[in-house]
Amino acid sequence: MVKKLITRKKFIASAITGIAGISLINNSVKAESFEARALRSIGNTGLSVAPVGLGATRTNEESLIKYAINKGINFIETGRVYSNGNNELLVGSALAGMRKNVVIQSKIKLEWNELPSKGKGKKGADEVRGALMSKLEASLKALNTDYIDILLCHDALDENLLFHPETVRFFSDMKKAGTIKANGFSTHNDYMNLPARNNLEKFYDVIMVPFNHKGSFIHSVSGRYSEWDQVKLISILEEAYNKGIGVIAMKTCSGGKFSPSPETEESYRKAVNWVLQKKYIGAAAVAMSTFEQVDEHIGLLNELSKK
Repeated sequence: MVKKLITRKKFIASAITGIAGISLINNSVKAESFEARALRSIGNTGLSVAPVGLGATRTNEESLIKYAINKGINFIETGRVYSNGNNELLVGSALAGMRKNVVIQSKIKLEWNELPSKGKGKKGADEVRGALMSKLEASLKALNTDYIDILLCHDALDENLLFHPETVRFFSDMKKAGTIKANGFSTHNDYMNLPARNNLEKFYDVIMVPFNHKGSFIHSVSGRYSEWDQVKLISILEEAYNKGIGVIAMKTCSGGKFSPSPETEESYRKAVNWVLQKKYIGAAAVAMSTFEQVDEHIGLLNELSKK
């Protein structure tokens, strides 16, 4: 408790020094923090981010998001379903006045049970587009922005829906309109087939998959255990990288703490570092809910920027 209070005081003190302040974040942070970090390109999207991103899904305080940005994190990850849309509202409020310095990734979920015509015919196509458009509009409003840098299909399960002609058309149209800069999908279950198909189709710019040193995770909400063939997944991710597809890792801490040798203490920071040593990983979206967790991963950013 005391430690958290100290980090909050540090944040308040740093805010006082720059209360002209938002301009400090808008102008000098990008020069002094973001560019000093070892920024990584997310595939061929044209977007560059600090390799440790803030997964805001467990964050309840605007001040923590602002603190992370002020320390050099310029990649914020959220989604429409988190806290019934309230997580996007929180992120949008926190980013007021500094939107252009931050890469936002959000996610919208599409499921067959909300498509009465099951995607068949013109009516089915209209239902797919209508569902996606209404969710995108809700995300834009909540985030208080007129564009989203990376928009993903959340927790993709079915390739017939993910690659449905109207789904593909929707994402293509939104990119052409400038409403999104890059499209993609996340998957918690189909780690192999969906990314492998995208390697063939080369439609989605970004894929987000579980990836950690253990090759497995236990879902923090459902308690479901999941594991994968690490060698096969690495091969698919390397192919995606070589084809210009950006790879975002999630569940990087869900495999537990890690140490490269018995002589050193295990930590979550080292677990994330294990992931980021792989050149095919553009960034890791790490869920952070405390100032201590932000500081721990800022320390990793500092290490990476010196290499």
